[in-house]
Amino acid sequence: MSTISGVNNSMSASTAKVVDVLEVPDKPELGRFESESRKGTTLEAGADALSAKPAFALLAEEIQGSLRKTEGFDAELTWTRREERWVTVKTDLCVLIPVFLVFVFLALDRSNVANALTDNFLKDLHITQNELNNAVLLGNAAIGLFDIPSNILAKRFGPNRYLPLLVLAWGAVTVGQAFITNKAQLYVCRFLVGAFEAGAIPGYAYYLLRFYRDREIASRYAYFWSANIFASAIGGLLSLGILKLRGTHGRAGWSYLFIIYGTITIAVALFALAWLPDSAVSASRGTFARLWYTPRQASILTTRVLLDDPEKSEEIHAAPLSRAEIFVTLTDWRLWTLVLCAAATAVLYSPINTYSLLLIKSLGFRGYTANGLAVPGFVLSIVWSIVMGILINRHGRHAFYVAITNIGAVIGLLWISLVPRNKAAQYIGILWLLTFNISAVGVIGAWTAHVVPARQRAVALALTVSFNNLASLGGSQVLRSSDAPRYKHGLWALSGTCTAGAILAGVAHLALRHRRRGR
Repeated sequence: MSTISGVNNSMSASTAKVVDVLEVPDKPELGRFESESRKGTTLEAGADALSAKPAFALLAEEIQGSLRKTEGFDAELTWTRREERWVTVKTDLCVLIPVFLVFVFLALDRSNVANALTDNFLKDLHITQNELNNAVLLGNAAIGLFDIPSNILAKRFGPNRYLPLLVLAWGAVTVGQAFITNKAQLYVCRFLVGAFEAGAIPGYAYYLLRFYRDREIASRYAYFWSANIFASAIGGLLSLGILKLRGTHGRAGWSYLFIIYGTITIAVALFALAWLPDSAVSASRGTFARLWYTPRQASILTTRVLLDDPEKSEEIHAAPLSRAEIFVTLTDWRLWTLVLCAAATAVLYSPINTYSLLLIKSLGFRGYTANGLAVPGFVLSIVWSIVMGILINRHGRHAFYVAITNIGAVIGLLWISLVPRNKAAQYIGILWLLTFNISAVGVIGAWTAHVVPARQRAVALALTVSFNNLASLGGSQVLRSSDAPRYKHGLWALSGTCTAGAILAGVAHLALRHRRRGR
């Protein structure tokens, strides 16, 4: 598949020759990751059957030996398309949906401050909008600081075991936020939530790669990352009822928001710890085996995934990353074109997620109503994310969709800042902006996974997500109280970063295309 300064050379050179039974499109690699494009062919054992034999026979002996040692892989296996579809559906139900659920509560716990703002959160804590920005900045800084170390630990100890412990920890801190009374306590809590959340998003994105082929991952990442948007939508709806508890037992409504979300997060963490397996094979014989795969289904999944990307064999064997592998991943300039594209695109996320409700409220809507009025924008964003994922699975073109999403965000930002102060026009502009805010992040994640070899994906995904959050450090300071209520200067600045994101998407595409032609 790919070489890393001499690491796994025999495996990489051989994998480059694979002709894929599963019809995977050309897969460009980054920088020093040496490989050839893989052209898909259909190897059928019958009208409705697929066989592992032809693709396995094309592999070098070293690769064949590695795959044979992987539990669940069967070089003689033949399966029907109907079996393959059912295995994929089961994987969506048993893996994707639980991971989606974890991400939903991560997003709720990270963004619940935005909903708390409509319940006099600033007044109750005696803090200003700029001090809240600082709290958001601290949380994002913690995520950026711990993302990569956390993912190295996830790879070492197993994401199915390590990541739920992080979820448990930030759930406990979220409950603790219900009892804060001042700025210092808010700062500490937001930093701890960020520190424990670090690694969860790229960690679970990396975990999903164990269960899906490359051509299937873009749509799954679209669903996975849409959890962030889904959380914003249901967070607004749930908060309509929860915030009305204000005064019950002498507590503020936002206090109950933290208690309820944090408690459910703890429950979700315990569920994930018990439910999610290390691999399809371990799931087929674990505590919940009857709800997971049969031994044959586990073998089908393992075989099809490893024929798609034989380098995942080494990944499944869980060999720790060497310092050389980490260094090469972090110093590949082509990967950095994607990272910078992700960062420029991500500057928008934090301020819009935090202040979209206040923008709606500033139009004259009541606090609780503002939460509900944001929901259509979140729904549109989910739809756009999923549509992009499906189209990318079929046609590729990650860069095109990242650029289009950034351009859509620019239109929304200029609309809100320049259109006359008409309630209906402004509200439509906010919905348009919410549609394109954050929806590109899943595409960038899929793009990163698509071009980075299996063993480096944990670090590469962590690097991308880390810079997303570091970009949010600047984004959290863009909308200032002195610029309220329309925040024109801040919105213009954000339109500039989105424009840069669109341009950098083109730069990354050209770099990868140049690499592909250069091979």
